[in-house]
Amino acid sequence: MPNYSIKDLENLTGIQAHTIRIWEQRYKLLAPRRTPTNIRVYSDKDLRKLLSVNLLNNNGLKISKIANLTDDEIFGSVLRLTESNDINLENHIDTLKLIMVEMNESRFEKLFSHLVLQLGFEETILKVFVPFFTRINYLWQAESVTSAQIYFISALVKQKLYVALDGLEPADTSKRPFVFFLPKTEYVDTGLLIAHYVTRKRGYQTIYLGATLTAEEITEILQCYPTGYFMSVVSMAKIDITEYYRSFLAVCNEKQRLFVSGSQANLIRINEPRFIYFENLSGYKNYIENL
Repeated sequence: MPNYSIKDLENLTGIQAHTIRIWEQRYKLLAPRRTPTNIRVYSDKDLRKLLSVNLLNNNGLKISKIANLTDDEIFGSVLRLTESNDINLENHIDTLKLIMVEMNESRFEKLFSHLVLQLGFEETILKVFVPFFTRINYLWQAESVTSAQIYFISALVKQKLYVALDGLEPADTSKRPFVFFLPKTEYVDTGLLIAHYVTRKRGYQTIYLGATLTAEEITEILQCYPTGYFMSVVSMAKIDITEYYRSFLAVCNEKQRLFVSGSQANLIRINEPRFIYFENLSGYKNYIENL
């Protein structure tokens, strides 16, 4: 079971560490154990409770009222809140954090179905899950969430995307192909799969290569698609991968294009017309709709 520092709780919930300490002392909301050096250590249960408390507090329930509720009453109130017909994207993103920490698949299924009924499949992915994964990637960089938690929630979303991809109409083979790949530093391909779905839905022929391609491997692919668009996503890299993409562009012809998005893509330092950076996947969607 993961142990969390008060800084981890601050990162995951958005509640300042100072406020967490006050809530502990004044309302006895949490009772973390202490290390021999008197440092607070929090459990999964503590994190789940604090996420729930924050969700209720952000929706108008005073902390003094929440403190009088049992844990079961707190979690029940959160469940009713997130299953309401009111579309509050922040609520749903916070609920997804809870689901990720709990590794609660049945709750994920209920929330996903609820969102799709209200927003539709693509809007659910772009408006809820893309912002969620962006935040989680930053938390992973700060080592506030574990790889197992990310794998869990990513796998559930990918299952939905695979089913949606299978239901799409055949691609228009007269259009230029898109090739989707991740550099060797990336091992979670959820964002790339979302870009793949968005592209295929608009009729483009797509080639999905997935994760961890070396520069040498992608060079071979370039030769197979001389008029291709190449799409990559950078979210988990902890090193500068500018040179990886420079080597890619060095062997591209004038017709080929490299598109890159993701929470770490803004760190790539390339300025040339064959390279296009997208701040988010909604921007990428808008771009390909106008190709």
